[in-house]
Amino acid sequence: MPARVARWVQGHIRDAGLSAGDPLPSQRELSVLLGVSRPSVREGLSMLETLGLVRIEQRRGIFVSSTSDGRPADFWPFEKGYDLRDVYRFRADFEPSALALAVVDARRLAQLEASVQALVNAAAIGDAVAAAEQDTLFHDLLFEACPNRLYRDIRRHLAKVMQDSQWVPMVLVERIGDTAREHAEIVTHLAAGDIPAACAALRNHIRLAALRCDIDLSLGG
Repeated sequence: MPARVARWVQGHIRDAGLSAGDPLPSQRELSVLLGVSRPSVREGLSMLETLGLVRIEQRRGIFVSSTSDGRPADFWPFEKGYDLRDVYRFRADFEPSALALAVVDARRLAQLEASVQALVNAAAIGDAVAAAEQDTLFHDLLFEACPNRLYRDIRRHLAKVMQDSQWVPMVLVERIGDTAREHAEIVTHLAAGDIPAACAALRNHIRLAALRCDIDLSLGG
């Protein structure tokens, strides 16, 4: 449901030719219009905020956002909680460790390949919401292949934080193709049965995602 809200609002902005600063329907109006709950509306709008597509102003309303003067990190929603650099540092260690234990069978490999292609398609048309959905699916599939329940539970517990750190770089819509190519490299190594190379490619993907947010993990600090 939240993704449905995000897709509708993104399409409405495009189809209505709206520009930065233009108002959007209220949460109540979206709930009635789309026949979804208010929590689903809030979650969908949160996704759009992280992608830099909308801006929510308390007691004023929802407006089309502009990314022209901002950086991807400016749209990080956890600035009062987790530091974005720390999240990327954690992911660069945690996710390859989970992948090192993964059992990637033919069915899982086909799912990953389909996700990569869908991400390529989304990048080609600049569909940030579809790209974010596929990015989430890709990383979820990798964790589902890990037989260690603790890794999966940690991922589930931190799902929102980790997911938003995946989405923030997509504020740069023109760079979504880079994410697709990085995912494809991981899958290529998995298809060849080279798990260490796949883990290295995953670590590099996270490093490059951080770099798209002007965070250089090689510098430390």
